[in-house]
Amino acid sequence: METVLVVGLDTVAGANIATCLSNRYRVIGLTSSTPVFIQGCETHTYLEDDVETAEHWLSTIRPQWVVYCGVAAHSAWSVDPAKFTSNDPVLAVRNWVNASELHCARFTHISSDAVFTGPWMFHEEDCQGVCESQEADLIRAIEREVSLCDNTLIIRTNVFGWSPTANGTGSIEEIVQTLEAGTFSQNNCYRHATPLLATDLAAIIEHAYQERLTGIFHVAGGERISPADFIQRLAKTFGLSEPAFPRAEVLNERPTGFANGETSLHTQKIRRQLSISMPMLDDGLKRLYDQQHNGFLNRLNNEPARQFEQEIAA
Repeated sequence: METVLVVGLDTVAGANIATCLSNRYRVIGLTSSTPVFIQGCETHTYLEDDVETAEHWLSTIRPQWVVYCGVAAHSAWSVDPAKFTSNDPVLAVRNWVNASELHCARFTHISSDAVFTGPWMFHEEDCQGVCESQEADLIRAIEREVSLCDNTLIIRTNVFGWSPTANGTGSIEEIVQTLEAGTFSQNNCYRHATPLLATDLAAIIEHAYQERLTGIFHVAGGERISPADFIQRLAKTFGLSEPAFPRAEVLNERPTGFANGETSLHTQKIRRQLSISMPMLDDGLKRLYDQQHNGFLNRLNNEPARQFEQEIAA
């Protein structure tokens, strides 16, 4: 059985990828914050930008595949800007990708669609319509660092999905709770992206790993949508009252700032390489809804392990 090291288990992308892969691989997950408990996954905490930490884990467990979910793996629609300044993300990824290359492990970096902006739509991998924000510059710097090493794969995406409960309530959980309470008030109909369910991302990057793909690829949902439309589609899927948003006004200037504009991705390159199609949004939302009842959330949040840890701590 091959070993996969998932760095960033406290992200939606990392937690869902680890949960999906744990049935077919030996999965070791690392988190820089509160310990996360995932069924079938061995989890540990680590120091985020320490070079000896990366070398230690690569030499200790000898993974064949490293999946790196750093700050860029967060959805640009919900990421806290403070995450870009709390540590040095370029140094952190340098440590992990160099250690992976030294130990001959394949390296997949989950990156962000927010390197781009409008007025262009459906950006291809080499599109020059880039966002000039400080956060987008940092994400591009991280990508450049990863691309310096061999056997690396960079996946630009925008994921949504359930969060591990050890990290508190995630964006999807907050949306569902406020919709159930009838208090949802946020509205943004100007920014657009092509969001993808995190478990769908896991299946695609596993396929890419098996095909030994390297370079930069866009992996995204099959539909371009705004956050406001996303909320209404989610409410409909979950059988909740759809919030009434005010009509959008015509903009005189295009939106600026990190992820405030058009970040939709063109996915022809990955579709051709793997002979696949990208999931439609309603299909992803239906799978998200079903994960509450089909046992997936129990695996994502391994309650027996969490209760045992709490008893030991007490």
